[in-house]
Amino acid sequence: MTSTYLPPSRPILRVGADGPAAAPDFERLEWSTDCMEEARARLEAVYDGRQFRAKAGPETFAFRFASSGDSRLSLQTGSFLGHIQGVIPWSRDYVLTWFRSGSVTVDHPLGQFTSVGARPFLLPTETSYSFSMTPHRHGIVLIDAAFLERVAAERHGRHPQRIVFDLAAVPTDDEVARWRAALGEATPVIVRPSARPEEREAAQAALVRAVLDLFPWRAVDVPDVVRTERTRRLRLAVEFVHEHADQQLTAADIAGAADMSVRTLQQVMSDNLGSSPTTYLRDVRLDRVRQDLLSATPATARVSEVARQWGFGNLGRFSSAYVARFGEYPRTTLAG
Repeated sequence: MTSTYLPPSRPILRVGADGPAAAPDFERLEWSTDCMEEARARLEAVYDGRQFRAKAGPETFAFRFASSGDSRLSLQTGSFLGHIQGVIPWSRDYVLTWFRSGSVTVDHPLGQFTSVGARPFLLPTETSYSFSMTPHRHGIVLIDAAFLERVAAERHGRHPQRIVFDLAAVPTDDEVARWRAALGEATPVIVRPSARPEEREAAQAALVRAVLDLFPWRAVDVPDVVRTERTRRLRLAVEFVHEHADQQLTAADIAGAADMSVRTLQQVMSDNLGSSPTTYLRDVRLDRVRQDLLSATPATARVSEVARQWGFGNLGRFSSAYVARFGEYPRTTLAG
């Protein structure tokens, strides 16, 4: 049996206008072993996983894992020449991966998918999921949530928000080619220990933009309080409201989307958001009306039409609710 371990390198410091400030520590790790049980245990520890199980494949077993980067974004490569399955717990990180050989099937609360050849795909975020991998060699981009959401805010023009990717999307050949070109350009900087902190951050941001170009996504302005493992089912209910706010919804519809009873939904919404399902839906709709009015002019939109589009049939009640939430009449917003 053989194994190797390369310890992390020393942190890099950045000097700003207010003096020295610690940049995210650059870290390089490398493990390899021909012991399947050691490899299984290391992976379970690295990913804080549960119930990892491994069995031999047709090839002689070997394992290698390497990671370079910092807390914003790291690039990882790995090979596990055996079958492995287990459960990955809740995490806010965004993870993109691709297989050079082998495949994986992922089961998560909203569905199941299997990797398609060497095409990159995204793993579920803010939920636990199970996986089953054949003997494989793969690459991974691990992205901190705050960093990706800050870069994405450049696109959607608002404050950083949770990004919901279409996990079922399969990139086209042209999209994959552009992604690989961006990865090839960014990798030498991201993995180089001597790269200047601002140079590494720029390369990381460019790679995040390439991820945003690769898959369909939407920004969902869910409260931070629901973005925890404890409130993951409430987050599903809140996201359902955001996705279907222009449709006729009942409390039962919202509860069903998160596999909760109406009574449970009402309780957890009250405890965590200080709101009822119908009040939360109304506030989301008011926010959507305001966004539309801010981006329009009196020559291109009418308040009544925008209000009705977002489910407000009684314009008097709508106007009162709008003033209570934003401190001005909707026509004032539109006149801008």
